[in-house]
Amino acid sequence: MALEHRLLPLLLLALLMAPTANRPASTGRYSALTAARVHGGCHSSPFKVILVFMRIHEYQALARVYSSETNTWGHPITIGDPYPGSTCGGSQSILVGNVLYWLLSHAEGGILQFDLDRQSLDVIEAPPRMDVPRSWQIVRAEDGTLGLAILSHRYHNIQMWQRKVNCNGVGTWVLLKTTEMHDIHGLPPPARRGMELIRGYAEDADEIFLYLDGIVYMVQLKSMRSRKLWETHHITLCHSFNSFYTPGIGIAGARYNG
Repeated sequence: MALEHRLLPLLLLALLMAPTANRPASTGRYSALTAARVHGGCHSSPFKVILVFMRIHEYQALARVYSSETNTWGHPITIGDPYPGSTCGGSQSILVGNVLYWLLSHAEGGILQFDLDRQSLDVIEAPPRMDVPRSWQIVRAEDGTLGLAILSHRYHNIQMWQRKVNCNGVGTWVLLKTTEMHDIHGLPPPARRGMELIRGYAEDADEIFLYLDGIVYMVQLKSMRSRKLWETHHITLCHSFNSFYTPGIGIAGARYNG
C-alpha cells in the first residue's frame, strides 16, 4: 500500500513501539505486517498499522492495531480456532474495501482476513487446488472484490478466481477464467521452463511477479501479456514500489514546474 515518503519515519517509529507482551520469544513471532492509510487531510495524514503474528506452538493468529492519531496500540484481537501448521509470514497483504487479506501458508487453503471497521480477525476458505506452496496470490478482481490467481503446475495454466458474497453473507469462489501458460505473450516455451512460482503482486498495475527457471517476469492479469524483468537464481518475494508527487511541490527543497 502506498504511503507518502514523509510518513515512513512515523511508520518505523510505530513498529519500534510494537507491543511485546503477547509475543514472547518462546511462543510467538512476527509473521505478517502491513500499513494502511486512513482518510484524512494531506497535512495530518493519519494512518494505521496492523500487526499480525502467529503463536508458533499454538497456531493462533493475533492482531494489534496502531493509530497515529492516538499514538497507541490497541488491545490484542484473536481468532477463535487454531490452524495447526499454519503461518502468515512472508505473505503480501491486500486491502480490498476495508478488509485486509493474507494467505496462510501450510494450511488447507486458508485466507486470513482483518476487518478494519469491525476490528475482527477471521479465516475464510480458499478455492480448491491450492496444494502447491508459492503458487497462488491474492489479487483484486476486476470489480474490486477479492480474487485469487493460482498457478497450476499440473495443468500449466493460470486460474483467476473471484469470491462472491450473496445477500445472506455467504461467500463462494467462482472460477472466472483459465489461461494456458503457452498463450501468455512473452513467456518461454514449456520445454525451456523449470521451476514456476508466483512471487508477488503489483496492486496498481494488476500484475503478478512470475518466476520461471531463473527469470522473473511481470504478467498483466487482464491482458495476460508478460515482460521480462531480470535473471536470478536467488528469488524470494517481490514487492513493487510506487511513489508520486504533485507538480510544483518541492522535493527536498527543489521545485519542479513541469
